[in-house]
Amino acid sequence: MDVSSTDEKFEIPIGFDLHNYRPPDDRNIRVRALFNANIADKVKEANNYYMEDAELLSNGFYVNFRVRQPEELLQWILGWGADVVIVEPESFKKRVKEEIQKMIERY
Repeated sequence: MDVSSTDEKFEIPIGFDLHNYRPPDDRNIRVRALFNANIADKVKEANNYYMEDAELLSNGFYVNFRVRQPEELLQWILGWGADVVIVEPESFKKRVKEEIQKMIERY
């Protein structure tokens, strides 16, 4: 990658306010996970940036995430071990299984 200097100047657009600026939200992929209900408080406290909403039901704690790519959640999800199952999308569920299988093979 080459870097070069130019005489071109950047001008801040009229009315631009950095403190109120919010870039476009491009997190269009939804991931749904089911956590054991007994760790619902811990999951809430983890306050994951991608967490959109959550619901405590009789069979567990459902959490919905919105991401750019599911890989953004992979390590975080794996950190919960057997206390979490990916509900959807199927492609991410498969990806998590593949990662777990790689971990098993290393032992």
